[in-house]
Amino acid sequence: MRAALALIPSVLLLLVGGLLWSKRGAPPTVHPSHRVRRAQTPRTDGDLPAHISFATEDHPPTGTSRTEHNIAAKTGYDLSTATARTKHPAEDTALTEGPGPHTNTSRTDVPLEQGIFWSQALERALPEAFPEQEVQRWQESARSARVVSLERGCGRSVNRLATLSDGSRACVRYGINPEQIQGEALSFYLSRLLGLRGVPPCVLSKVGSAQWGPVQSELGATGWAQGALLSLTPWVHNLSAVLPPRSLRAEDGRLRPLREELTQRPGRTGLLDLAQWGELILFDYLTANFDRLVSNLFSLQWDRRIMLRGTSNLQRAPGGALVLLDNEAGLAHGYRLRDTWDKYNEQLLGAVCLFRRGAVRALRELHAGRSAARELHALYGRAEPLSAELGPLSEAQAQILQERVGRAYGHVMSCQDRYS
Repeated sequence: MRAALALIPSVLLLLVGGLLWSKRGAPPTVHPSHRVRRAQTPRTDGDLPAHISFATEDHPPTGTSRTEHNIAAKTGYDLSTATARTKHPAEDTALTEGPGPHTNTSRTDVPLEQGIFWSQALERALPEAFPEQEVQRWQESARSARVVSLERGCGRSVNRLATLSDGSRACVRYGINPEQIQGEALSFYLSRLLGLRGVPPCVLSKVGSAQWGPVQSELGATGWAQGALLSLTPWVHNLSAVLPPRSLRAEDGRLRPLREELTQRPGRTGLLDLAQWGELILFDYLTANFDRLVSNLFSLQWDRRIMLRGTSNLQRAPGGALVLLDNEAGLAHGYRLRDTWDKYNEQLLGAVCLFRRGAVRALRELHAGRSAARELHALYGRAEPLSAELGPLSEAQAQILQERVGRAYGHVMSCQDRYS
C-alpha cells in the first residue's frame, strides 16, 4: 500500500508533463472560413504539387533572374527614356502617391472602374518599353545591318551576342527545335495584338545569308545548322531584377489575389507595377509560357527564397516598364508541355481580377470572331519577311490558342460578375 501511494506523485507529474508536451506540439486550428478552395474559373487539370497550394479571388486566406541583358553598354537598346502611352495634365492629380498604410480609405480611393478595370488615368500613365514607331525602326535596322562580330551571351551556350554594322547589339537565339524560334516571334506579335508593350521586338534571320558574311568563318564554332532560322532581339542594357508582388510570392505556400495589394495603398509607382503584372500573367497564360513566374513557383520546392532573387526572364527598365525577355517557351513549345505547367499558369490567372480595358477589348474581339490565330498569322505575315519559311501555328495549336483566349475572356467575365 505504501509503495502504491509513493507512486502517485510520479504518475501525476507524468500526466501533467504529457499534457504540456501535447499542447506545445499541437498544430494550429484552421477556421473553416479561412480554408483555401480551388478556383472554379479557370478550371485546373489534375492535382497541384504537394509543396504549394493556392488561394483564390473569391476565398482569400487570412493572415536571380537571367541577367545577361544587365551589362551597361552604349551599343545596347536604351530604355531609360521609355514613356507612358499619352501624357495628360490630369495624371499628376489622379495618380499621386497615396496616404500611409494606416490611413482609412474608401472604395473611391481605388483607381478602378466597374470593379475590375484600371482607371483611364492609370492606363495613360503605363510605361511603354517598346513603342510602335521605335519597334518598326529597330526591325528595319536589324534586317538591313550586317553582323560584324559574335560573342557568347544571351542565355544558352548556342546563343550569341552580336554586334551589327550600325553599332547596335542584338541577342541571337538558336532554337533546340524550330518551335522555340517560332515561339519568340509569334509571342512578340501576339503581344502587339493585345496592346502589350513590354515584349522586345523580334526579327528572323537565316544562318549563312548575306547578313552573316563578315562572320562566316565563325559560324562553324556556333553549332548552327546552315540555313536554320534564328531570332534576333535587341540587346537591352541598364535593366534591373524584378520581385513579384507579395501576393504572388507564395511565401506561405499560397498565392493570394493580386487585388489584395490595393489594401496596402501602393501609390502611383506600385499601381503601375500591379497593372503590368496583371498583363504579363494574362499574356503568359495565353502563350502557356512556363519560363517566367511559373518557373519561380515550380522552384519553390527546392529554394524557398527564390522569389527574393528576382523573376525569371523579367527585368525592369529605368522608367518603370517591365520587360518580358526570352519568350521561346511561348505558344508551340508551351502548348506541347501544357499538361505539366498549366496547373501553375491557370492558378496565376485565377489570382488576377484587375485588367486594362484595351487588353480585354482585344480578348473579346478575338473570342467573338474566333480569329486569334488568323489575326496573329496575318500580322506576322505582313511584318516578318521570313514568316513563310518558319511557318504558322499548326491547326491543333491554333485551336489551343483560341480555347485559351475563350477561357481568359470567361475569367474576365466571372471577375466582372464578382466585383462590379
